[in-house]
This record gives sequence, structure tokens and C-alpha cells, in this order.
Amino acid sequence: MNDARTQAKAKLAEVVKRVMADGKIDASEREEMKSIYRQGLLTAPDIKEVLTGYLGGVRDEVLADGKVTDEERARCRAALAELKLPRELVPPDFQALL
Repeated sequence: MNDARTQAKAKLAEVVKRVMADGKIDASEREEMKSIYRQGLLTAPDIKEVLTGYLGGVRDEVLADGKVTDEERARCRAALAELKLPRELVPPDFQALL
């Protein structure tokens, strides 16, 4: 993988984490994410890797204490809705939290 692509993946990962901090993606945040996509450096598998990596982090936080609250389930559902991920792209271990 070239440096520009590696940097674009890292930038996308940072942006996703930041924009999802409040559980919602506003129009300017969505545009920021789209600007990364429009650079044309990332492949669909790259984007999937970044987004599923983010979901893995959410999963780990939710499961850290060994129980899943209604609030944590809502957070998981919100992440999927805001990132507009189709269910078939969501890892089974994350789906189990819903």
C-alpha cells in the first residue's frame, strides 16, 4: 500500500472516530468524510476495513464490563445508522449487540 493511501486510511479512521464522538454525523462532518472518499485513494475494502475497525472499537468499549445496557445498544444502533452501513457489512459480533 502506498503512503498516500495509508495516510488516507488513517485520516478516515481519525475523522470517523471524531465525528462519531457525539453519536451523530452532521452535514459538515459528512462532507468531511466524503472529501476523503472523493480523493480516490481508498478502495471499497479500505473503507470497509476502517469502518469495521471503528465498530470493533465500539464493541470492545461496550463489552468492557461484561454487560450490555440499553444505552449501549442504542449507541451501537446509532453508529450503524449514522455511518449508513448495510447490515450485511456489519460483523456478526457487532450485530449480536443490537
